[in-house]
Amino acid sequence: MRFRAPILVKLLAALVVPVVVLFALFAVVAFEVSRRDLDDELGRRLEAIASSASTQIRDGQYLAALGPRDVTEPLYQAVVARITTLAQKTGARLIVLDGKFDVRIDTDPNGLNLGGHYFHAELDRAEVHRVLDKGDVVSSVTFQDNGGTWYKTGYAPIAAGPNDPKPVLAIAAQAPASYFDRLSDLRGRLVRWGAGLALVSVIAAVLATLLITRNVRRLAAAAERIGGGDLHEPIAVRSRDELGTLAGAMDRMRVQLAERDAKMQQMLAGIAHEVRNPLAGMTLFAGLLRDELPEGPKGDEQRGHVSRIQRELGYLERVVNEFLDYARRPKPELAEVDVGELLDEIAQLAPSAAPADLAEPIEVAVTPTRERAFADRGQLRRAVLNLARNAVQAAAAADHHGTGAVTLSANRVGDELRISVWNRGAEIAPETSGKLFEPFFTTREQGTGLGLAFVRDIARDHGGRVEVDSKDGETTFIVILPTVS
Repeated sequence: MRFRAPILVKLLAALVVPVVVLFALFAVVAFEVSRRDLDDELGRRLEAIASSASTQIRDGQYLAALGPRDVTEPLYQAVVARITTLAQKTGARLIVLDGKFDVRIDTDPNGLNLGGHYFHAELDRAEVHRVLDKGDVVSSVTFQDNGGTWYKTGYAPIAAGPNDPKPVLAIAAQAPASYFDRLSDLRGRLVRWGAGLALVSVIAAVLATLLITRNVRRLAAAAERIGGGDLHEPIAVRSRDELGTLAGAMDRMRVQLAERDAKMQQMLAGIAHEVRNPLAGMTLFAGLLRDELPEGPKGDEQRGHVSRIQRELGYLERVVNEFLDYARRPKPELAEVDVGELLDEIAQLAPSAAPADLAEPIEVAVTPTRERAFADRGQLRRAVLNLARNAVQAAAAADHHGTGAVTLSANRVGDELRISVWNRGAEIAPETSGKLFEPFFTTREQGTGLGLAFVRDIARDHGGRVEVDSKDGETTFIVILPTVS
């Protein structure tokens, strides 16, 4: 019986999936919060740079009035020098713009000249208008250039002059959003942590499954032993959880069943003993009575009555003996058994079970075999002989006479030895086959119902089982025993 797959799936669903889902949600939230915090931090930094740069320009009206030909003027060159120095110190690109998005100053050596149109600023039209109309210090949304690099821009107003605070120009501080590298590293770490957490959760679920199923398998094996009649071996599950509680309850049940079984065996043995003594006396006096009957027709008739009494007493004695054997069934003493020799012996004894008035005797054929079994020879002999006698009686009842009506054989299939008893005759009804091995169940008028129960118990005591296949006028009983390498 296997439990690992279902329990493992349930533990994975109960432990791993929620943990992985929760961690994934946490990772998404952490990544998004980190991205926003870093983006806001960069925006504030660029706004501060832009504000600081705007203080380096005291006459915004002057810059707004310059044209492309005025780049050589000393005053303009001095302003450019101050802005460029600040750009080098901060690592940001500084661009002075007017309301038409034309460049006044660009610190990038490869950037735009005085009067050039800065098209990208049009994407930040709303931010630039806030700077020029309201004098706010703002930052743009992060954008990606054609090379795949992310940038962000901070804007600050430039006043018309020392005595005129009205914004006439805007200065942009632009820098690459290097925090995306940090975010990429964070994403990689979160993925690795998530994979590690999932792996640890899976390992924990597997270990928990092994711990649980180990005890479950022990309980299942113990239940199989108890069901097979082994009430002596204790249940060895010592965990302190619910499975330990179940194991304790099962062990108490085992003890109670063993006590009840012992009482039943004592009761059967006591009844059989009390019945046996009167039977012996009745058999003795029936024999004496038979001997004392006079010769003649009347005496012959009376002897017939006495013979019937003796037959019934013999049947009662057989019942008593079977009850005693059932109550005192010993454990098998295992040894190597020559199966072929055993089947030959049984083939000689089984035909005696046929009715005495049968026209032709039932012959029991044996398929030659060299198989050997590790079993209790006496108990195995009794089990197979019981099946062989039943087969002879079934073949005789179906009026099948002659060699081949009953066949004994043995063969090895994998790690099992299969001893088969086959006969031709009426098949066993399906509603009856399920009860054949129950104690005291019989379909015969003078049957105890213990014969097949003995066969089953003997097979179980050897770690095996009994199977029956009955169809198309043929019936096969198979005693299956484990082989020992």
